[in-house]
Amino acid sequence: MSRAVVFLLLLLITPLVRAETLRVALYDTDYPPYHFVDSGQKGLVADLLSRFAEKYNYDLQYMLVPEVRSQHLLDEGQVDVRLESEQWYRGDNQYYWSDSIAIVEDILVMPRGCHIPAIDELGGYVLMARFGYTYPQFEALFAAGKLHREDFYSEIDMLNALVDMQQNQRVAVISKNTLQWYASRNHVFKKFTVSDYSVGRAPMQLQFTYNEKGKHMSEQFNEFMKNLKSSGEFAKIESNYQ
Repeated sequence: MSRAVVFLLLLLITPLVRAETLRVALYDTDYPPYHFVDSGQKGLVADLLSRFAEKYNYDLQYMLVPEVRSQHLLDEGQVDVRLESEQWYRGDNQYYWSDSIAIVEDILVMPRGCHIPAIDELGGYVLMARFGYTYPQFEALFAAGKLHREDFYSEIDMLNALVDMQQNQRVAVISKNTLQWYASRNHVFKKFTVSDYSVGRAPMQLQFTYNEKGKHMSEQFNEFMKNLKSSGEFAKIESNYQ
């Protein structure tokens, strides 16, 4: 067979080998250092997904939507995966879950000079929280009406609100890594009072649809992460977002 014939056969076959689409729902607001809306900043999650898609020949398609909307899109089959933690999920549906991408540790934050009480002493306070998020440590207090909830669409909105706040009856719950990321870039955010205890720790994971595609992708992603971690490459990637 001549080289010309082989070349023509390759041209005919190549279009048939198309990358499978991986539809990803992520937040429409920043969640540093894990996710950024600005395409100029990937964030840890998008960085990993880009490497994963390149390795397994997936065509990445992102949908940036509010937290609650992303869950609906996954359940409706309009996306294949979203960012979540199995410990945070409170529904009854089944999914395939990735192994941990990072450990998210939540802390309490108040204006400078305020005293942050213990969790069981927060009665009468207002908890500044992120819209759509579940906070296992506080759900019983919400249900009993002892702790009131005020929702914000991003951590930066909460922090900016705290900067201008004079009263000490509001307390924000925020990821420790997120606060550290913002504080490293704005000295104003270094002046907050921060709790000396954690109010929750959970693995950040990918939540895949409960079908054959989701099963296959979750298995591939877990193998991908296992190899990244064992080779030491994951630690190098993670260091770019600290």
